[in-house]
Amino acid sequence: MAITKINDVVNHRALMDALNTIRAEVEARQEDVDNLAAWSGEMSERMRGIAEELQALNVDGYTIGNIHMLGDLLDGQKAAADRYKNATDTSVTQAETAARTAHRNHGRIQDAVDDTDVPMANNRFYDAE
Repeated sequence: MAITKINDVVNHRALMDALNTIRAEVEARQEDVDNLAAWSGEMSERMRGIAEELQALNVDGYTIGNIHMLGDLLDGQKAAADRYKNATDTSVTQAETAARTAHRNHGRIQDAVDDTDVPMANNRFYDAE
């Protein structure tokens, strides 16, 4: 999945769009990482089961050790995916907070700009398309 290029933030609408894009992209990655963590956990368990079956069949220790090593690698992959998921949770929260803050703070600025009679108070940041 390619990362969406965010255009320059030249106005209020672009700021809100950028924050929403960041949030949406992180949420999309959360789903991918959740799937990776689940798959890794399942495969690790399967490798452990295969190792037990091979051991019961008296297969050489080297082969069984390699299967255990695969399980360990998959455990590590699952742990990394879980940590990445936790980081994306934080990122989503931060993006949502930034969007709310920008909406709240810039909305007040826009109200002030709209309420003034002074022409120079008008700012293209709030009404530019």
